[in-house]
Amino acid sequence: MAVEVSVKKLRHYWPIYLLIALPLALVLIFSYFPIYNGFIHIFYRWNGSNIEEFVGLQNIRLMLGDRTLWHSFGVVGLFIAANLIKMILPIITAVVLHHVINDRAGYVYRVLFVVPMVIPAMVAILMWKYFYEPNSGLFNAFLRMAGLIGPMESIQWLSDRWLTVPALIFVGFPWVGAFGVLIYLAGLQSISEDIYEAAEIDGAGAWRIFTNIELPLIVTQIRINLLLMMINTVQAWQNVYLYVGIDGGPDSVAMVPGLLIFRDAFSRGNFGYGCAIGFVIFLVTFVLTFINNKFVRTQK
Repeated sequence: MAVEVSVKKLRHYWPIYLLIALPLALVLIFSYFPIYNGFIHIFYRWNGSNIEEFVGLQNIRLMLGDRTLWHSFGVVGLFIAANLIKMILPIITAVVLHHVINDRAGYVYRVLFVVPMVIPAMVAILMWKYFYEPNSGLFNAFLRMAGLIGPMESIQWLSDRWLTVPALIFVGFPWVGAFGVLIYLAGLQSISEDIYEAAEIDGAGAWRIFTNIELPLIVTQIRINLLLMMINTVQAWQNVYLYVGIDGGPDSVAMVPGLLIFRDAFSRGNFGYGCAIGFVIFLVTFVLTFINNKFVRTQK
């Protein structure tokens, strides 16, 4: 509980406020000042170094006519829709683990889900990129063994404009991420046994228990994961860059806004335009966060 400190007593508490002021100053310098600086440079033609010319709303006008930018937000929309579907399997997995395992087996399963988190993300990306490799990749090798393509044929998974985005969406299959499963499992394990006993007395089946008890009581965990998923999807670009390059694949078919910032700012030197795109990403993220908080509500 907060205690009100009078001005007279403030001199006795100054070391505490000093401890608070120091990290706050660091946050302002290293977090908020770059945001402010980026917002200011929306109105400049800036190369990040010696060229800094005020151009008013020119960067905004360029964005309005940039088809690649609006296409990139369409790609992000596809990724968000796909990631919404991907959230189903971790919930199902957590519910199954919650019901069919004993304590010892539960510990083993949790360890097995945590172990993949130790593998660096870069290693996982390189593995999937190898799977998609046209000549010696796992997917084409499987199709050749199944007789679906000829021995000398190969599918260009990351070079075909019609296959690039579906291939990126398929990465990580079966999409049972350890983080999501463990979060949902922790929420399920916090449900009192009395609730399950009352449901059994009422004759509720497994589906009714899931829809009327378990799912409503883990909405908090779902809401958090949904928010993090949307923010990460809108802002992510590194994976696309590592899979298909700085241009977002053939005809920029897999271009995302973050990669567009990286290309225009660090490759072409248009830092002012990159700042403008970053501000649009901020607005989109803010709107998605507002929608999530508005419509995904927890029952109290």
